[in-house]
Amino acid sequence: MTLLQPKFTSVKIASFAALAVLATTQRASAQGVFLQQSNDVVAIQMESATPPGGWNLSTATPGYTGDGYFEWTGPNYFFNSGNGLFGFDFEISTSGPHKVSIYNRHEDPDPTEENDTWIRIDGGTWQKAFSNMPSSVGNWTWETRLSPGGGQLTYTLSPGLHRVEFSGRSNGFKMDRVHIYPSSVGGTSTNIPESPQRFGTSYCTTVANSTGVVSTLEAIGSPIASRNDLTLHGMDLPVNSVGYFAVARTQFFFPNPGGSTGNVCLGANIGRYLGTVLTTDSAGRISMPVNLAAVPQPTGSQPTLAGETWNFQYWHRDVNSGGGTTSNFSRGLEINFE
Repeated sequence: MTLLQPKFTSVKIASFAALAVLATTQRASAQGVFLQQSNDVVAIQMESATPPGGWNLSTATPGYTGDGYFEWTGPNYFFNSGNGLFGFDFEISTSGPHKVSIYNRHEDPDPTEENDTWIRIDGGTWQKAFSNMPSSVGNWTWETRLSPGGGQLTYTLSPGLHRVEFSGRSNGFKMDRVHIYPSSVGGTSTNIPESPQRFGTSYCTTVANSTGVVSTLEAIGSPIASRNDLTLHGMDLPVNSVGYFAVARTQFFFPNPGGSTGNVCLGANIGRYLGTVLTTDSAGRISMPVNLAAVPQPTGSQPTLAGETWNFQYWHRDVNSGGGTTSNFSRGLEINFE
């Protein structure tokens, strides 16, 4: 059998209109989950969120990291949390006390003014996080204290998914990034890069491969198109199997193309990464960095722009129940770029 028969790109999508209902019963989102790095730190730039009303993305005050910082320009909410709400999902593998440090700044000569924000973890109680040392006035600082008590902001966390959220409290308070890390490690350095994200939405019902399970994809990097930071990973694939990724702007459902045991989940104008044929490792995994400035399409490569959606799928060699050579597909992965 020739690997991945060329009929894949010549399927006449329009002629199968009756099948153009996507199977989404197993749809699950993993958009924007920040991952713990090898140094056990989850580092998040504030501008990785879209600022809600009351927060301003600014570059006016030097000394920030990344592309800017958030400043609360709304009114003071000393007794009313939840205004200008935004947050980040993150995943950790460590357990126990975790410090939360915000790289922040305030300008009022009185160090107790314009110096705080509301914060909560996993939908818990809103708490005041602040900095009030004299050295914090007019300077970027990692000082992050908890009120009441004044100690270092710390939460006891278990391995798995969590969410940190902020809301406006003091007009003029500035936040550049937040780091979450075990109390046993040092996590306050602006040289620590932002943590990679796992993002994208798995979609489409496909067929289990010869391992007995359906293979899936995940995207690691950043959903911000201009950063051009995307690596695709495939999991639960047959060991030592060859294949390649395909990509399209639209979704479709077409079973068993070219005699495959699997299903196509991509719509018209399918591009193929023919120059990057991959072989799975001993764990049945593959990975491929994606150049978002040149996504393959039938008429030539195209750049990825903010606001666009691209759909990816992996096509690979497999064997059927009788031991014959065939091919199969992973589930689709929809990525909405910012």
